[in-house]
Amino acid sequence: MIDLRDRIWQTVLCTAHAINTEEFQVFNGRQFGRAIKKVARVTLGAFGTFYLNAQAFEELGSPAAVEMLFDRGRRRIGLRPVPLMLKHAFKIVPHTSGGYHRLSASAFCHHHGIFFKGTLLFHDIRIDESNMMKLDLVTATIVTRGAR
Repeated sequence: MIDLRDRIWQTVLCTAHAINTEEFQVFNGRQFGRAIKKVARVTLGAFGTFYLNAQAFEELGSPAAVEMLFDRGRRRIGLRPVPLMLKHAFKIVPHTSGGYHRLSASAFCHHHGIFFKGTLLFHDIRIDESNMMKLDLVTATIVTRGAR
């Protein structure tokens, strides 16, 4: 009788130990909700439209148009302010009353084979000494609409 109870108890302890050794990973994301407005935020929709929040647009110099650049080796997109009259200029227009601006760049994305499902959120947005905003496709993540 005692052997049977000991075996049952050992089985229970082994099962409990197996449960306690599960490996959890920390979620480094954020809660759904409005992003901090003082941080530049740039997204790229599945149909080739860039969206810049007010902070990103201001850091870029609030241009009427940009030229689009692409670094194939590093998979980076560049946006550099240019006069609207240039032949290769991409016009930036206000999108919402909340300060977002829109840049339709489907021709650029198609030409460079930038295809994905969903909306890409760019991280670590940088503007270099030539006033070019660099957007890294390697570190970008696909995001979904937040809670409504």
